[in-house]
Amino acid sequence: MPKDSSPLTEAATAFDAELVTYARLGELFIKTPLTSLKQLERANQLLGEIAECEQRLQDAGKALITALSAARQKQEGLSAQVVAHAPTVQARNTQLRELMMQMGTLAQDAAAINARVLSPEGDASPEAASVSTAVLEIAERSQKLAAAAHEAQFEELSQQAHSLYQRLKAIGQKLSKAGGN
Repeated sequence: MPKDSSPLTEAATAFDAELVTYARLGELFIKTPLTSLKQLERANQLLGEIAECEQRLQDAGKALITALSAARQKQEGLSAQVVAHAPTVQARNTQLRELMMQMGTLAQDAAAINARVLSPEGDASPEAASVSTAVLEIAERSQKLAAAAHEAQFEELSQQAHSLYQRLKAIGQKLSKAGGN
């Protein structure tokens, strides 16, 4: 038997083996000539073997039905668990989607600040202090997102948000020092 055999495959294999035996015995019985005493004795012996095989086939059929019933019950139980678990997965997907949207908003806000700093609006570049304040505000939101993701057990997102928080905080502090604050 393969190592992944189950009661169902074992029962089906046993039933199939008995069918093969029954077919072999039946064909022998039908093809046995009946012209001598020895041939008649052989036919009678085959008839007895066929009767025994029918009993084994019936027993194997019952075992197969039992195994099918058990497999069906197991599948129905698992199906009920899947159906019961689906709302949890849906809720987690919704929760992750909301956190990812927050992360996307943070990225957009950081890109907007970057665009403002790099804007070719003449020589009027934004003050380092106002850029620092904006960057530190995004850093603070990143920290809150990291905490929310950690609380929701989305560790990968939590680590990404925390990493963003650390980078933005460092940038914001450098800008604040450059602005004289």
